[in-house]
Amino acid sequence: MPFDFRRFDIYRKVPKDLTQPTYTGAIISICCCLFILFLFLSELTGFITTEVVNELYVDDPDKDSGGKIDVSLNISLPNLHCELVGLDIQDEMGRHEVGHIDNSMKIPLNSGAGCRFEGQFSINKQKREEPLRRPGDLRS
Repeated sequence: MPFDFRRFDIYRKVPKDLTQPTYTGAIISICCCLFILFLFLSELTGFITTEVVNELYVDDPDKDSGGKIDVSLNISLPNLHCELVGLDIQDEMGRHEVGHIDNSMKIPLNSGAGCRFEGQFSINKQKREEPLRRPGDLRS
């Protein structure tokens, strides 16, 4: 008595004479295809859309050491001209530097169409906000 492996077949074929198309089945199939298309397009749109974040938060895990934190930035902005790139330094202790240029360098990329910004500065060990900005931005 040989063992029949065909009984494990999950996708069994149904004879043609036992199947018939219905309007309800067609409506459900069309709704499912439209829903799949909607999900695909919404995920594709979310993937393609870029989100511009112009803030950098620096946090030091060693809270008890006191003093300052040395920060080094090396940011490539391939579609932003160098004359539009700047750096503001701001902290909760009252320090606010607009257009920080000490120890910073702007290097043109892509024949001047982009910019690489390199800079070094020190900040106090408190919660800080280091927003990258374009010169001419108005901030209060």
